[in-house]
Amino acid sequence: MAARKSCTHMTWSEAKSKSGDYDTSKKKKKSVIQVNHGQALTAKIVRKSSAPPEFSKAELRRAKKQEEKALALAVKLAEEREAERREREGRTVCPFDMAREQMTLEAKRRQQQQLQHESNITESDGCCLDLEQIAQCREMQLDEIAALDAIYTDTDEFLLSSHADVDGLRAKIDEWQEHGGGNNCDEALLSSIAQHPPLSFGLQLTIEDNNNTLNDGGLDLVATLLLQVVLPPLYPESSLPHITVAYFAVTDRSMQISANKSLESLVHLEEEGLVQELGEQAREIVPLPCIYELATTWLTDHIFEYCNLRTHAQLSA
Repeated sequence: MAARKSCTHMTWSEAKSKSGDYDTSKKKKKSVIQVNHGQALTAKIVRKSSAPPEFSKAELRRAKKQEEKALALAVKLAEEREAERREREGRTVCPFDMAREQMTLEAKRRQQQQLQHESNITESDGCCLDLEQIAQCREMQLDEIAALDAIYTDTDEFLLSSHADVDGLRAKIDEWQEHGGGNNCDEALLSSIAQHPPLSFGLQLTIEDNNNTLNDGGLDLVATLLLQVVLPPLYPESSLPHITVAYFAVTDRSMQISANKSLESLVHLEEEGLVQELGEQAREIVPLPCIYELATTWLTDHIFEYCNLRTHAQLSA
């Protein structure tokens, strides 16, 4: 008991000194960093704003999959664009087919185009028009158009204007014939026939240079030609048809060009001389219908006489 008591009355420092394990001289003082209020507040805000958001593992996996899908889609689109570019550069087209397509588009556009015509036809070339003569000419025009339609049936080579109203004119002509023709019928009906919109149509022609007019056989030249025809009131008895060249191109049927290149005709057309000669040829045929004769016979034989081969086409030949 005495020993326990003497031990319990010892202080903590005395016990440590007696054991020799504690050296008060070795105790280090902690350094205190002085931080003002502004620095502490700034550090706190930075920690909050820069702290990364917490996501679950499932959300992280889902985000990674979406990122991989987006990357794969971007790579696929880039590959498709590159393949399309290479295909476009390597693809070739036939200029003849391009010319045919362009001619057809122009023909259909003009088919829907309404012609400007005089609303009060009273005289032509200084002479008073005979209403009965106009009715007779309009009847002949209808017959010629019916013949052309039969010749070019099941093709798009003959395109009648949408505003020609052939059925309406035919009904008026039939009514005029029912009254015996001549000037015996109602003058208002004859006037309506004369005032009817002019009959117009387009002819899409493809003509080959079978005579080798422009070359010695080195090129397989084909002319793609759209004729726009308007029939005046007194055609074919005392007037000529109005013929214009609405589209023209000459191509080599066997040629292939890059799809990126635009179409260029191999020849230059002397259009003014051609139209003038068409008028002269028509003058020799009227008062008979002349359109088919001009389009199928004369143009086939003479169209290339009004063409001048361009320099690059001459070098190709």
